[in-house]
Amino acid sequence: MERRHFLKTAGLSAALTGVTSSVPVHAAEDNTIRIGLVGCGGRGLGALQQALNADSAVKLYAIGDAFQDRSANAVARLQKDEKIAGKIDTGDRVFGELDNYKKVIDTLNPGDVVILATPPAFRPLHFEYAVKRGLHIFAEKPLAVDTPGCKKILAANETAKQKNLKIAVGLMMRHHHRTEEAVKAVHDGIIGDIVSCYVYRMHNEFFPPHRNDYTPLQLQLIGFQGFPWGNGGFETDWMIHSVDVACWARGEMLPVSVEGQGGRQVRTVNDQLFDHAAYEYRFDDGVKMVVRLRHQSKTFYYGGDWVYGTKGAARIGEGIMSPKIYKGYKEIPENVIWQPKSNNNNHYQEEHHLFFKAIRSDTAWNEIKRSVDATMTCIMARMAVDSGLEITAQTAWDSTYEMAPGLENWTLSSQAPVLPGQDGRYPLAKPGTTREF
Repeated sequence: MERRHFLKTAGLSAALTGVTSSVPVHAAEDNTIRIGLVGCGGRGLGALQQALNADSAVKLYAIGDAFQDRSANAVARLQKDEKIAGKIDTGDRVFGELDNYKKVIDTLNPGDVVILATPPAFRPLHFEYAVKRGLHIFAEKPLAVDTPGCKKILAANETAKQKNLKIAVGLMMRHHHRTEEAVKAVHDGIIGDIVSCYVYRMHNEFFPPHRNDYTPLQLQLIGFQGFPWGNGGFETDWMIHSVDVACWARGEMLPVSVEGQGGRQVRTVNDQLFDHAAYEYRFDDGVKMVVRLRHQSKTFYYGGDWVYGTKGAARIGEGIMSPKIYKGYKEIPENVIWQPKSNNNNHYQEEHHLFFKAIRSDTAWNEIKRSVDATMTCIMARMAVDSGLEITAQTAWDSTYEMAPGLENWTLSSQAPVLPGQDGRYPLAKPGTTREF
């Protein structure tokens, strides 16, 4: 089925059913919402702290990570934070191993909340299970690493809508008030008709964590950003925020194709991560969006989006806390014609405030469709860069290729999905040869 038709009809079918669920808005008799955390990395703990600060009657009830020591260390750190220590009530519900998500989720009741913050490859599996258990969900971005994963998320989300579950996704720029203002100004025509978009993320080299006592799979789990099976490639995990904002500025328009290139010039870390890429999306109206990505130390630093129109240009995107709009295309103070009026809110916290407010008020809250759109837009870029081919949105959507097949059966002692070659180095994508779609 064609991608846009699938999304449209899937949403329509849910609306026509008129099904609501008996899942309670909150589970505990004392009005306390219990939270479970799956994935104790930096983003998982950050999302948890924001969730605990988003509502007065919440508590951390269970926590899990592939590595038991990370779960235990996370609880110890949280208990030292005076602002939230009183909301930590895990008891012995501190879990490890790759089935920790089931252990965490099974301690919760329908109407409680789970935060899913493991490497993105696991997101569809965990999302599906949480929906089955009737939990409200905060899922970190991206939502998957391949097309089958995105389709699994969409299918599970139809059940989530029927159960009246609230679903939030960590594309936090959507809740940055100043960015919301800037995008509205673009939609209102302040820069005229959009003629091109440029998206950048260029910074110092990324170095993953490493432990000599870990197996290849365990190393790939803690350093998942260096392996496309784990994070979908840096085109997906790293670029999704700014690509999403650019498409938002275009009126939620999605590219119809993408082509590009990338490689490793200076990176010596033994993983599969390219250290530079440049690719070009094409929209159906002919407008193009160019993305430049580089992580090489001692090089030019730049990040965010430029959206160019017939009358001017808008500076927005991830990390742009004070967006500006200029007349013409020259970025100088005297050309600024628009600046936001709102305060610079904490958008990471705001997404949780809105999520818990929807739970408490039992109002609709589901961010899956546009988040799957953003995820797929980025996945198709990885396909293009790795293969060296032009990839259409339909080709990407039709893909049945799984980056990590059988993941649901893994344990920490399983063989890694990718292994070093005879030279001890991990294989790299080869444009003209690689066809991971």
